Amino acid sequence: MADFEQVEEGDEGRGNEEEKVETTEKKEKQIYDHPIYKEISLTNGKINKMKKEEVKKVLNEFGLDSRGVKEVLQKRLKTYLKKEKLRKAKIELEKKRKIHYYCVIDFEATCEKENPQDYKHEIIEFPAVLVDGSTLEVVDIFHQYCRPVLKPILTEFCQELTGITQDVVDNSMFFGQVLDEFHIWLKKHELGTKHKMAVVTDGPWDIARFLVLQCEISNIMLPKWSKRWINLRKHYRNYYKTRCKLIDMLENLGLHFEGRPHCGLDDSKNIARIMIKMIQDGWEPEFNESLG
Repeated sequence: MADFEQVEEGDEGRGNEEEKVETTEKKEKQIYDHPIYKEISLTNGKINKMKKEEVKKVLNEFGLDSRGVKEVLQKRLKTYLKKEKLRKAKIELEKKRKIHYYCVIDFEATCEKENPQDYKHEIIEFPAVLVDGSTLEVVDIFHQYCRPVLKPILTEFCQELTGITQDVVDNSMFFGQVLDEFHIWLKKHELGTKHKMAVVTDGPWDIARFLVLQCEISNIMLPKWSKRWINLRKHYRNYYKTRCKLIDMLENLGLHFEGRPHCGLDDSKNIARIMIKMIQDGWEPEFNESLG
C-alpha cells in the first residue's frame, strides 16, 4: 500500500458581534496552523504526481470506488485521506447546516430547431426526484406534464427532442395547476416546514430562465423554494476541476446515463445519481445560486 499515513516535511451589541467574529477567526487560524494541514498538502502533492492506475490501486486497497477518470479518482483519494488524517488528529471542522432533503428538478420546455432570441419557452414537463439527505436514497418522485398556452402546438423538433407528444400536452393541466399539485406534494413530505429542502438543478437555466419566464407567462408569484438553489454542474466543475455536460459528468464518475436524454424525469434521476456520488466522494452540498 502506498505510504500516505505519514509524510515527512522538511456599540455594545456590535462590539459583542465583533468579538464573536474575532474569536471564530482566531479559532479557525489555530486549526489551520496545525501541522496536520502541511502533511495533508504534501500528501495531495504526491497524489497529483500519481498515474491513474496507481490511484486506482490505492483506492482499491482502501476499499473505495475506483471507477471514474483520473481527476475524479484523485479527488476521491485526497478527500478520504484528509478526513482520516483529521480524524486521527482529533480535529473537527465546523459542519455546514444539514439539508434534510434534496429535490432534483430538470424541466423540459417548448422549443424550436433554432430558437429566436426573444423566444418564450414554456414548461411542458415538471419532474422532481426527492433524495433523503441521510440515506442518499430516492424516496419519492413527482411528475406531471403541462399544457402550453403561447404556443399550444409543439414543433416536430420539440416532440422528437423531448419525446413529449402533442396528445400528452393536450391532455395535461396548465402550469399553475401543476405547480399547485407540486406544492401539495411538498407539503405531504413537510418540506420547507419540518424538513429543510434544497432544490438541485443541472446548471442555472431551469430556475433562472425557465421557471422565471413561466411564472411571468402564468402571471403567478415565484415560489419561495426557487429563491436559492444548488447548481450541481457548477459544484461539479469546482470539485473535480473539470467542465462537462450531463452525460460526460456521469461517465467521468464511471457511471452511464440511464433512460432517455432530454426526458425531464430521466434527466432528473441521473442528476440525482451524480449528486449522490459526489456526496459519497466527500462533497458537501451548499446553495450556490439565487435570484436577485
